[in-house]
Amino acid sequence: MKKLLYVLIGIIIVVVLGITALVTLVNPNQFKAAIAEQVKKQTGRELDIRGDINWRFFPTLGLSVGETTLNNPQGFAQPNLIQFKQAELSVSVLPLLSHELDIGKVRLDGAHVFVQTLKDGRSNLDGLTEKSSTKEVNDSTPSKANKDAVSNVQDEKSTASKVTTQPWKISLAGVELINASVDIINDKTASNIALNKVNFTLDKLTPNTWTKATFDISGSANALKFAAKGSTELSLSSAYQLAELKNLDLSLTAQDGKTEIKHAQVTLDHFQYGQWATVNLNIDGQLPELAFVTKGQTQFKLSSDRNILTLENLSIDNALSGKALPRPKMQVNIKTNASYDLTTKTATLSKLNLNADELALMGDVSFINRDVPVIRFNLSSDNINVDNWLNKQHGQVSSEKPAASDQAANNASTEIAASTAQQTSSQSASNTPPAIQEPDLSVLKGIDVDGTIMAKKFTISQAHLSDVKLSVVIQNGIAKLNSFTANLYKGTVNASAQLNVNTPLASYQFHNQIKGVEIQPLLEDVANNKQLAGRANIIVNLAGKGLSSQHLKNNSTGTINVNLTDGAVYGVNISEMIRSAKARLKGEKLADSQKQKKTDFSSLTALLQLGQGQAKIDNLHLVSPLLDINGSGTTNLNNESLNFSVDTAIVASGKGLDELKGITVPIRIKGTWQQPKYQLDLKNLFKQNSGLEQKAKKELNRGLEKLLGDKAKDEKIKNVADQLLKGLFN
Repeated sequence: MKKLLYVLIGIIIVVVLGITALVTLVNPNQFKAAIAEQVKKQTGRELDIRGDINWRFFPTLGLSVGETTLNNPQGFAQPNLIQFKQAELSVSVLPLLSHELDIGKVRLDGAHVFVQTLKDGRSNLDGLTEKSSTKEVNDSTPSKANKDAVSNVQDEKSTASKVTTQPWKISLAGVELINASVDIINDKTASNIALNKVNFTLDKLTPNTWTKATFDISGSANALKFAAKGSTELSLSSAYQLAELKNLDLSLTAQDGKTEIKHAQVTLDHFQYGQWATVNLNIDGQLPELAFVTKGQTQFKLSSDRNILTLENLSIDNALSGKALPRPKMQVNIKTNASYDLTTKTATLSKLNLNADELALMGDVSFINRDVPVIRFNLSSDNINVDNWLNKQHGQVSSEKPAASDQAANNASTEIAASTAQQTSSQSASNTPPAIQEPDLSVLKGIDVDGTIMAKKFTISQAHLSDVKLSVVIQNGIAKLNSFTANLYKGTVNASAQLNVNTPLASYQFHNQIKGVEIQPLLEDVANNKQLAGRANIIVNLAGKGLSSQHLKNNSTGTINVNLTDGAVYGVNISEMIRSAKARLKGEKLADSQKQKKTDFSSLTALLQLGQGQAKIDNLHLVSPLLDINGSGTTNLNNESLNFSVDTAIVASGKGLDELKGITVPIRIKGTWQQPKYQLDLKNLFKQNSGLEQKAKKELNRGLEKLLGDKAKDEKIKNVADQLLKGLFN
């Protein structure tokens, strides 16, 4: 026992004496020049160790290095690529005998890294690896003089390889990074990333063993300032690659003057390649005129080859508020499964369920990240009401019509608002009046879209459609509505269109066919107009340039072919107008008519020709059992005025109209779309009907005889009657 004790004491004394001799006899600072020289050979950069290099021998053998810098080449914004105030590294000696590399805690204080890419593409990282790799290639190529030596070494290695070598076991007591900073500048892209505070700690690190890491980082990315801190536990494989991660807890804040992330929290339970993990997300933020609170959860998996990221049961709930929304507050929820393929840069959303308040969309979406993004979708909905989201003040629509005074006040407010908007616009970069201001559709030039949307119910401009299906394609700045089909007021609609935004004024083509649609409820919903009824068959072919309201009215050309059956024109009873005219001719008292003011017809056809801001009709034709009407005229699309002439022929006998069968009665229609005015054109009545004037004179004279007796034959009375007749019909 005593001998063993003496041996141990001797070993300890030898070790102590060896360390003492090492510390006292070997000054590590004498290696500064040699270290700098080797760095110069490997990188071409100057290494400057200004601080002292000191031995550390308790509890492990190591070194402490003072202030050190590795410089940049000339022409970069900062002189040093890397610099630090203090670095410490230690290694346990005895475990080395057992092929164990036991590294103590690595500590780095005040480290700063500066990386810059110049406008010409040069970087201060260039050459750091090239010299090293070149040297390795040169060293690996034996000269002729050393071929024999190399051959002998290879023989020795071949012999040694037959002996089983014990693998090294490496462990790290920990890492501590204190007050580090990083600057990454790219002059080509005008980007600037600055990490002005980086604190990082890592507990003891051994393969296949859990260790804890904490971090606290703050900095900026261009105008965005951010701060993040958190902790996690990780485990490395025997090859010292990340194998597992658990209990991640990350909090983040960010702002750039326009956007603010007040608080963001991300948690992850357990991550392992090829295995499912659960992530929770909470964000409270503010965008310009939009505040949001987002909560999300998903299970995700990164494939073992690290190429495919899969999300299942992704659920994101957004509470939104602000002026940027069509409503003061909105609730937008998303549920879907998703995946992203890193090799093809393809993202897919399957079983998508998007809810924005009462709007719900379901389907599949895919996105390929290319120079021109590729978007594909197939969506459906039970009910889409476009009016709830467009041109509505916070989505609220009053069903009551305004009183006249209220309407006047609204008009005055509108004029004031328009005046204010015009003044504001004149002070801005663009002075284009809203009526001719074109929408910015340049985004259509940079996307590739192909998709379909189906809706059981669809509302737009107060028109109600059902069983809607549309197919859209956007490529190379050309948007095509390949097909649009729907049921519309007991009929059907089928449309197609094309929009080309590659020209200064966007050009468009539109084709629409309506079959069997009840026109009165459609007009009542769309235009609050009940003046026309019937079952409509309409074919529309239009083309033009410009999408502003003024360009649409003035530049649209094409035809609208209208065919209405079994209908009526409300607001005018042509039969009663003719009866009244007949009564006036006979001098009879007009009877008060209790009939509704409408003119029934069995068919109504018209061909509208659009151009130069007008719609022209040459062949209006209305057929009814009593009347045959032909008309022509124009309407101005800008002021909505009417100027039509309609010739009405009595084609059948009717109450009070027996004597007028075969007579054509002209009617003038003026006014506006909302308030048309109908007037019997008596001046042309006699021009179009020979002998009618004589009948009128005869009836007038007969009435005068009844009234005046023999005095009616007096020449003066006859002259007065003639003047009265001319004044009546001219």
